[in-house]
Amino acid sequence: MSFSKKVYVCFIGLLIQIFCTISTASAQTLIPAEDIAEKALASTVYLEMKDRNGETLGIGSGFFVKTNIIATNYHVIEGAAKGTAKVVGRTRTYNIEGITAFDIDNDLALLKVRVFNIKPLSLGDSDKIRIGEKVYVAGYPRGLEGTFSDGIISGRRDKNTKELLQMTAPISPGSSGGPVLNRKGEVIGLSFMTFEGGQNLNFAIPSKYLKKLIMMQGIVKPLSYNKKKIAAETYYYWGCAKHVLKNFEGAIDHYNKAIQLNPNYAKAYHNRGISKTFLNQHFSAITDFDKAIRIKPNYPSAYVNRGLAKKNAFGDPSLAIPDFNKAIQMKSDYAVAYYNRGAAKVDLGKPALAIPDYDKAIQIKPNYAKAYSNRGFAKFSLGQNLDAISDFNKALQLKPNLAEAYSNRGVTKAALGQHLSAITDFDMAIRFKTDFADAYSNRGITKVLLGRISEGKQDLKKALKLSIQSGNQQLKTAIEYILSELN
Repeated sequence: MSFSKKVYVCFIGLLIQIFCTISTASAQTLIPAEDIAEKALASTVYLEMKDRNGETLGIGSGFFVKTNIIATNYHVIEGAAKGTAKVVGRTRTYNIEGITAFDIDNDLALLKVRVFNIKPLSLGDSDKIRIGEKVYVAGYPRGLEGTFSDGIISGRRDKNTKELLQMTAPISPGSSGGPVLNRKGEVIGLSFMTFEGGQNLNFAIPSKYLKKLIMMQGIVKPLSYNKKKIAAETYYYWGCAKHVLKNFEGAIDHYNKAIQLNPNYAKAYHNRGISKTFLNQHFSAITDFDKAIRIKPNYPSAYVNRGLAKKNAFGDPSLAIPDFNKAIQMKSDYAVAYYNRGAAKVDLGKPALAIPDYDKAIQIKPNYAKAYSNRGFAKFSLGQNLDAISDFNKALQLKPNLAEAYSNRGVTKAALGQHLSAITDFDMAIRFKTDFADAYSNRGITKVLLGRISEGKQDLKKALKLSIQSGNQQLKTAIEYILSELN
């Protein structure tokens, strides 16, 4: 081999060695998702903020950026007089001693707590994050012991001169303020909010703002130190937090204040309408959805929720379908709209027409447990019992605590003569939803069919009481008739 060839071969060999070294080093910087989850959740906290009277004002998530220092959104703690933090995996709650720094413009705050053996998360460079890059979101929604999900960065947005990262990773209610991490396990943002109820509209505040805030830390001051006037957006977030806590009256009160400060706040009208539907104030809710749509005509979720409110207010599912159609026209991949249109068709006695809507919802959202459950019920209505049970099984595989799927599967089994197995399903439905009138009613009827009359009547009486409380006149009338026949 000539000298030049030897040099060439050595050069190629050196390049290969360098390439392998670089590739190995690059690969080593990436951490498996399960390791990122373990690391992130061990530093993530659930925050519950209270006013001077001890009433819960808001909830959110946060994470440790230094020993005893938690980062979160400012709107989570604004107006609070005191608060607590609970670390994922620990039973103890820790009192928040105060605030060491805040940035209202970028919705950030740093809180001081006294806790031991917590490893802070490291901050990455949010300016280097690229559209299409995979990210992970950790949070602590109300009632859940930490959640972890993934997605991609789908864009960069500017809202009132504040840069936001848009991502497909979902943000659950109560996860605002939690960490958003890259594949190296570095924090590149804080969960901010899910807007409009649409898909892929989840936003994070870039970590570069948090880095600046950490450098500005001062002495610990009381939570209520900043007396700046509360913004409409903050009242809106508090309303969302109250709704998650099922304090619907409190949520409405906060939405009212948000609307007083900003009369054109479409989201506040929309969410106030949702809270009103939970209080069975359907006509008032319709007015709120109307207002939201007038302010923002292209608002698919407002159309869907107005349709549901019309259905409940007038007892006529056909009145809801035009709103569902409008939502689908605006957003052709809106799984929730297809799902609700299918439900309306079933209520109208047209299960065969409902199945294509459920098919479409499942096509768009393959893990849509409720769509499987409702499609199963439509198939049951058509006498397709075995196919129906298959759908109920799939729904429960996706969501093991879905009470409606247990109840519907129980009804189907009862129709197949599998009464004991049906009762087991009704038991499970009641276990996960203790005020489930239909499940009590169905279990009572099944027990009567087995000759267990006394037990059956007890379940039916419980179902009657629940149907009266919920205002379900149709079920109430049906149960009263059955009980009269049994006496």
